[in-house]
Amino acid sequence: MAKKESFYLNPLTDFGFYRVFGNEENKDLLIHFLNACISQYVGTITDIQYLPTVHYGLTPAEKKVIFDIYCRDQNGDHFIIEMQRARQEFFADRTITYVSRLVSKNAEKGKSIYDIAPVYSFNILDYDASDFSPSDKERDFFWQVMLKDNKNRIFSKKIVFFFVELTKFAAQINREDFKDEMSKWLYLLKNIGQMDEQDSTQESDIFRKFYETCRMSKLTTMEKEEYTKSVLEYEDVQDALDYMRKTSLKEGFEKGLAEGKAEGKAEGLAEGEAKGKAEGKVEAKLALAKSMLVKGIDLDTIISITGLTAEEIKH
Repeated sequence: MAKKESFYLNPLTDFGFYRVFGNEENKDLLIHFLNACISQYVGTITDIQYLPTVHYGLTPAEKKVIFDIYCRDQNGDHFIIEMQRARQEFFADRTITYVSRLVSKNAEKGKSIYDIAPVYSFNILDYDASDFSPSDKERDFFWQVMLKDNKNRIFSKKIVFFFVELTKFAAQINREDFKDEMSKWLYLLKNIGQMDEQDSTQESDIFRKFYETCRMSKLTTMEKEEYTKSVLEYEDVQDALDYMRKTSLKEGFEKGLAEGKAEGKAEGLAEGEAKGKAEGKVEAKLALAKSMLVKGIDLDTIISITGLTAEEIKH
């Protein structure tokens, strides 16, 4: 049975995210979205200017960075907007690197005063980030990271990291529980790709435009082909990560249990189980990496998702 074509595109895919937020025609959508989420921290955004997303280092030895979306508002404040679809081993390091690159580049040469423009990193996480976000079980789906001292006093407000965890949001908020426009935005981002045609006549102008922008019927034939590729990559990554999680847990537990029993004592059981889990996780990562290679996913993406080196993947 043929799969029913979606009425709306999935804005969490690379193609969908750029179509909704990454171009001049729809910059009012990005402005509204950012204001709904972070205006209470950064002030109201009235206009933005899209800027190049590829940034090279100051020397050939420095790593090139590529932002999903990079823009500047009417005050000259800088915004990096990232859609993260899978957990990465050094994700926190990457966000710091991205912000640091902009801070360094925007320090004006010849000026003795270091009056840098604020740089805000806004990260949308489409996965369970429980190992990265605050450890309390009742953590919110939105949190921020700032520079503070050991007494929790703010050292600087010019570098701020914002994180929105869509999986946690979906577990906490139902459509009937919308409290503000931020909740509405996050709900639609997470769910519109699975919705049938919705009556948007009662919506505000900005959300009517969002629905219209996401309509599959608005895509040209070439755009539909690009979107289909983006969906396949999105689904491959989600399926592969789910497989890796299940496989690593199962193999790690079985192997650890066997080794622990062989030790014949409680500490042997704990040590063996931990060792088995670690080895099972590596094996699952290798299987995932080889599967992604076969499906044509580029090596840099595979490395960022699995945390493996190029040598380990190609071995």
